[in-house]
Amino acid sequence: MIGVACLALVVVAAAGGARRDAAPIQNTPDLPWTNPSHQSNLELLLAPIASHIANRSVTVRCEGDTDWVALVTQTGGNPNAELGYVSATFSATTRTATSIASFMELRTAVCAPLKAFASATTKPTKCSPITQAPPTTKRVKVTTRKRVVVNGVATPKMVTSYKSVTVPGAKTTGPPGPCYLAGNREAADMPNAYWDAYGDYAQAILTLAHESIHLGGVVGTTLRSGATAGDAQAEAKATCYGMQWMPYVATQLGATADDAQAIATYYWERIYPAYRTALNAQYWSPDCTSGGPLDIRAPGSTVWP
Repeated sequence: MIGVACLALVVVAAAGGARRDAAPIQNTPDLPWTNPSHQSNLELLLAPIASHIANRSVTVRCEGDTDWVALVTQTGGNPNAELGYVSATFSATTRTATSIASFMELRTAVCAPLKAFASATTKPTKCSPITQAPPTTKRVKVTTRKRVVVNGVATPKMVTSYKSVTVPGAKTTGPPGPCYLAGNREAADMPNAYWDAYGDYAQAILTLAHESIHLGGVVGTTLRSGATAGDAQAEAKATCYGMQWMPYVATQLGATADDAQAIATYYWERIYPAYRTALNAQYWSPDCTSGGPLDIRAPGSTVWP
């Protein structure tokens, strides 16, 4: 769950940083979770992405809220606390996985952002930065009316003078580009609602990658006896490996390479640190760092994650 044996993964570098955003699926009115055969355009798009990460043929199932609650409850999980899961069976004697499902289950809160992102011709994680030229100084003509006394008679007179004034520089709106910049910087001053939605897109992309890692074999659980079966660090590994796959996932959903990396960086800098708390500790690991034991990037990679 998002929250599978450690895989020797090599992240495929996102290519084509100069290309424009693409929309690999149309924004059709039908919702993925309303397709009982799970053959919606989104699910068909996500399946090969997940298969590539898992290194085997797998599928993706989007579930509506009602079905999600029923499915997760049946597995003994908390429907409100989970975003996706992969079913696995473990041996009570060997404590190893005896079978892993060939599909992941995702809730509406994941599939909805994924569909919106994939169907957008300009990705919602981009924004148009506004630049302002330096101010300039210019002399302006000022005409004032004064009363002057001529031969004892007050007479109005127009007096002209000049003064220097500062003129603000012109504002220019640039083309859409990655809105999040490394180092907790932002390309434009966007409202909180924008960044709330940005976080939803990043989390949805991570969830797809995370569950794909589980499908690839990195699984673990706690048996009824309280003993740990499978990989005790499965969730932390799936999250760390998943972050490193985020640029690949985002580009497959139509993002440009620079924006795809920006989304992964956003997750690393703004979302992942919160996993260190006791509530989410199973998803965090001190080994998840550039050059650390959980670094699975291709040799020579210089950008983390």
